Amino acid sequence: MELVRILGVGLVTAIAAVLLRASKPEISFAVTIAGIVVILLFTVDLLGETLGVFAEIGSATGIDGALIRTILKIVAIGYLVEFAAGVVEDFGAKSVADKLVLAGKVIIFTVSVPIVRGLVSVIENFLGLL
Repeated sequence: MELVRILGVGLVTAIAAVLLRASKPEISFAVTIAGIVVILLFTVDLLGETLGVFAEIGSATGIDGALIRTILKIVAIGYLVEFAAGVVEDFGAKSVADKLVLAGKVIIFTVSVPIVRGLVSVIENFLGLL
């Protein structure tokens, strides 16, 4: 049901912005920003529920909370960079958007190093048992 609300707001926002762009560009911009804010508010509600599920999974399985936080950071970085790059590209700066995506990938790689280090440690311990 949330998807229908989000899609509805997106479609109404896009249609209203296109219709207003020719006659009132400043109002078109305001309508676009308002629609984006409403969509993001709906999305934040869904995200809160999802984070609660990840916390439950972590406590039920005994997985280290730092590992779950790192994975969630990686996902959040990916989404935020993609969103920012899309906005920058909409402003007509595709080359800047491409650099944002590259920077996001480097940041994700950097944040994932502790996960790789932990994986190597587990493999070393496993091989030591053989």
